[in-house]
Amino acid sequence: MALSVNWRLVYFLSIGLRFVFALSNSYIHPDEHFQSLEVLSGRILGYSSAVPWEFGQSAARSLAPLYLLYGPVLYFVKFTGIDLSPMQIWYVLRLQNMIIGWIITDKVLYAVLPTKPERIKAVFFTLTSYVTLVYQSHLFSNSIETWALLVSVMIIDNLRYISELDDVQLQQVDQSQPLFWLGVVVSLGTFNRVTFPAFLVIPAWFVLQYLWAHKKAVLYVGLGFVLLTAGCILFDTVAFGNDPWSYDFVVAPWNNLVYNSNYSNLAHHGIHPLYNHLLVNLPQIVGPGLLFVAWRLRNKYWKTLPFLSGASGLVILSLVPHQELRFLVPILPLVCCCSTPRSSLVSGLIYLWYAFNTVMAVIMGVYHQGGVVPVLDHFHTQYKSGLQNTIQVWWRTYTPPTWILGDDRSSLQIVSGLNYTMDVSKSNYVFDTMGSPVEEVKKLLGQLSTSGKKVYLITPVASFNLNFNQQSYNQTYSYDTHLDMDHLDFSDWQSLTPGLGVYELL
Repeated sequence: MALSVNWRLVYFLSIGLRFVFALSNSYIHPDEHFQSLEVLSGRILGYSSAVPWEFGQSAARSLAPLYLLYGPVLYFVKFTGIDLSPMQIWYVLRLQNMIIGWIITDKVLYAVLPTKPERIKAVFFTLTSYVTLVYQSHLFSNSIETWALLVSVMIIDNLRYISELDDVQLQQVDQSQPLFWLGVVVSLGTFNRVTFPAFLVIPAWFVLQYLWAHKKAVLYVGLGFVLLTAGCILFDTVAFGNDPWSYDFVVAPWNNLVYNSNYSNLAHHGIHPLYNHLLVNLPQIVGPGLLFVAWRLRNKYWKTLPFLSGASGLVILSLVPHQELRFLVPILPLVCCCSTPRSSLVSGLIYLWYAFNTVMAVIMGVYHQGGVVPVLDHFHTQYKSGLQNTIQVWWRTYTPPTWILGDDRSSLQIVSGLNYTMDVSKSNYVFDTMGSPVEEVKKLLGQLSTSGKKVYLITPVASFNLNFNQQSYNQTYSYDTHLDMDHLDFSDWQSLTPGLGVYELL
């Protein structure tokens, strides 16, 4: 493998970086909390949390995959009474995700690719990508989707190999177990994210070819799919409080599909041009790696199952007008199977690959909203030490995942926006003012100052310095590795000042 520096050194360095970024505090997108532990921590540990609409009466997201993946650790904490802070639980589950992803990715890439150089190349590029180092350890449903997709590709690739090879003995080898597990994985992937089948539309052709030649095999794949589907439906029905005996079943993927089929619903989350995935998101995920793929395509790599699976997902997801970058996270290891650094021109670009992924890993894995969780952990520690009757006002940050506060006494009221009615039975309050106009935030702070409680403004250091009178506040805590990338103003260098501060209103 013609890499311009010692690739073994880079590879082993990236292994250590996996642990570093798994224990970093960056906050990439609210869904990594609000579609995972913000939901489960309230159900299992009794924490006060803000349950998103998908897990409310709408029942548009399945709880089954969350309980399957994160439930064991939370129940272990609950029943053993082990003294772990919410932030430490978060770290444990981040490490769990990192290790699961590591095992599955390496196993699948070694199974799918035919030669040792191809395997080393794919594993190298996958492991040194910032998407693997950062995104795959965060508690995204996209991480689970990646694992399910890789396992599906591995099984389907084997079925394709058997179908296309003229070997009678191989054709007669029992494939009942792989087919059963394919059904299970496809069901799990669909209940995790309803868009999961998009990555398997083209690969499904090879499954159909195999099933046409081995008609009894339909029973095995169907059994696996039906069993897990029935189990997830029954679990969700009970978990969401419905009565299965009255046949009031909860089919979360269907509810999600119905919701997202409505254009006006998607508009609440953001409408993007149909080319957004291809021209904006894919280059952000793969970076210079696209050049490696373009070079490889002339060698008919486009016929391989990893490429066909990635293309299937890219094309179908591009037909949906709501297109976020993380929706393409599962494509990364597939793309790395289709890259090559062999030509002298492409080999020279390996430095761009290193530079791109280093910069993106530091930004997204360390600085991006990196102070939100540590500040919440700071208040958790203060609450345990006896601090009560507080009001937190968050401005210009991502929505604070309040489960990190670890309030198991129902003493916390969570307010989203500027309109509120304070629940006097609560002793602590969290206001998420998002990106509200500064004058409206100052007005809110003025109103809250008469409540007789300690009022804290939590905002990026740059935003505080540019908008507030420092003499009216006392900075009680700060976290330096935080960057608010939504309010950068390159004409004013003060807006680039990193850090998240906690300011007590005097």
